[in-house]
Amino acid sequence: MLMLRALRRREIALLWAGQALSAVGDEIFRVALIWLAVGLVGADAGYIGAAQSASLLALSLLGGRWADRWDGRRTMIAVDAARALIVLLPVAAFLIGGLSLGLLTAVAVTLSGLSAFFDPALQAFLPQVSGDERTLEAANGLMSTIARLARAVGPGVVGLLSGLIATIHFFTLDALSFAASALTVWAARGGRRPAPAREPESLGSAWRAYRRSPVMTYMLAVKSVGGGLWALAYGVGLALMVQRLAPGNTGAFGSMVAAYGAGNLAGALVIGNIRRPRPAAAICFGYLWMGAGFFAMGLASELRWLAVACAWAGFGGPVNDLPFIDMIQRRHEVGEIPRLFRLRMAAETGAGLILLAASPALFRAFGPGRVVSACGALFAAFGLYGFARHAEPREA
Repeated sequence: MLMLRALRRREIALLWAGQALSAVGDEIFRVALIWLAVGLVGADAGYIGAAQSASLLALSLLGGRWADRWDGRRTMIAVDAARALIVLLPVAAFLIGGLSLGLLTAVAVTLSGLSAFFDPALQAFLPQVSGDERTLEAANGLMSTIARLARAVGPGVVGLLSGLIATIHFFTLDALSFAASALTVWAARGGRRPAPAREPESLGSAWRAYRRSPVMTYMLAVKSVGGGLWALAYGVGLALMVQRLAPGNTGAFGSMVAAYGAGNLAGALVIGNIRRPRPAAAICFGYLWMGAGFFAMGLASELRWLAVACAWAGFGGPVNDLPFIDMIQRRHEVGEIPRLFRLRMAAETGAGLILLAASPALFRAFGPGRVVSACGALFAAFGLYGFARHAEPREA
């Protein structure tokens, strides 16, 4: 298997292990935060997601001006150390009796914003530790399993430990996972550091790089709008649907998230272990598959059918995402990669900010089922149009 080959490289194995632990910690934090917010304010929970998107968007737009000049490995270590300390603030507040929803929201917003520095640095670091294109493809596949594995494992950890430790210490576990990530990045040694970006207008140069190819321009647009639709349907809509089908049942929500994560992980294992000579076609197929799943999620009238639809939709996620990463890394120099990923992140979070800000009105007007199904229909439309206009021949 291609991904097992990549794991033979010490640096890649270290990065994968550290990021997997960190992602499970993040999922534990995210599941608890979303469910608490939906329980407290219902559809208005979308405003918390909008605030997180605004933070990520702002730091993607403003922070890249300096971050592109930083050493990626040192950036990742510093960000992980900062996140470990920040996520402990609610624990400290709880111990002194001052925990509030406002503090939880502020911590969530800060953690989201720091991703604008960590994620692009990681994408630029992978080519340095991979050595060749085949290993890089396999490493991308490995990294794509991380979030998917976390979505399957994180809710299970919450269910397993909820009766054994105080809820606040799920944040302690997240802090420990950030510390583990920092240690593994420190232990990994990449190749020669790429030259820092020379252009101060980082995202402007990234946009020009995307514009050189019509297919890349379309895929960036689809990724941007699609990211916002995903935040609307999965980030808020799924929780609202579970509240309707199983009011107050935290375990049911965790099970739906785990079902989506299981499908995600399966998709990552499949797409990550095969060569991807036609990435644009793979992206379009992934959107068709995912669209069908989200459309069915919106129609589900029982939890068992919602779980099946979640798993189906989850499978399509890595199928449309991993080939896009391949396209960026194959077509651009290592020094360009952080800017390209930062622009994608800014575009996705901008779309997410708009849709999450509008989500309370949308869910009240149409109901969660119709909104989720509409998102699925749009995903499928992106795939069909892409097949008709932008599917490329095989790449070497």
